[in-house]
Amino acid sequence: MFALIILHIVLMAQNKSKFEITEVRATGCVHRVADSQCLLLETLDGSTIYSFIAAPKPDLDTVITIQGKSHRGRNVCKQGIPIDIVDWEPTGQMCAPPQKK
Repeated sequence: MFALIILHIVLMAQNKSKFEITEVRATGCVHRVADSQCLLLETLDGSTIYSFIAAPKPDLDTVITIQGKSHRGRNVCKQGIPIDIVDWEPTGQMCAPPQKK
């Protein structure tokens, strides 16, 4: 009986889904991935990079605000956290040039 309880607990733990981001709203700089249709959005604090495909495409090296959902299935973008864009808006700002080390 005790073994069945342990087995049940183990099976329940395995079936728990991982924490998943379902909705995204972020502001950051748009960059392009070389040789790809994918774009990257690096948040203004530099802590997160999202990958996405948008039509129409935002201008590179501009600051935009995106709204999206987590991407499910295969992803052609190889960098960042893949998301599906629902909407994006330019902020009217340009990205700061990269700092030299």
